[in-house]
Amino acid sequence: MKKKLIAMAMVCLCFTGVKAQQDERLASLMEEREQLVMEYQFYNQQNSNFWGKKSKADLMAIIETLKKIINKDSELISAVKAASIKKVAENTVEIQRSGKQVQVDQRQINERIAGLQSQINTLESQLKKRERTMQDIRAELAASDDRRYGKDKVIAILAVAAFIIFLYAVLLQIRLGKALATGKKKKSR
Repeated sequence: MKKKLIAMAMVCLCFTGVKAQQDERLASLMEEREQLVMEYQFYNQQNSNFWGKKSKADLMAIIETLKKIINKDSELISAVKAASIKKVAENTVEIQRSGKQVQVDQRQINERIAGLQSQINTLESQLKKRERTMQDIRAELAASDDRRYGKDKVIAILAVAAFIIFLYAVLLQIRLGKALATGKKKKSR
């Protein structure tokens, strides 16, 4: 990763260095052209002929200066073309790089989505298993409640029956005690 960053930094520095050189070259060509235009204006204002017009030497100097201006313009045009070609190439490289990065990012996103989808599927299946387990536990709880309440009903009925029998036994005991007491009273008389 560090190597990639260092390489990218070196490439950027090279491009900025090349761009600075191109800008300097264009600036120097423009300055040279301006000097040639000033030279042309100087020769064009010369009227060194006997009658106050341009001499043959002046006209030749003007023609030579115009040729130099045309050559400078050609150099400027070629320099601008070269700069624009380099700019287009840089843009193309950047677009391709960003396109590759987009593809890599898209692939990573798709892999992440697939991973998350598989996790979702796993969690959904675990949730369904838990729901089935909860339903089974609720069914067992309901069945055990029914059995417990059934047993509780039987125990309650037997407890009531035992209480009634106990009361009946107490009642019989009291009657028996009264009957024996009345029987002893009759015998003692």
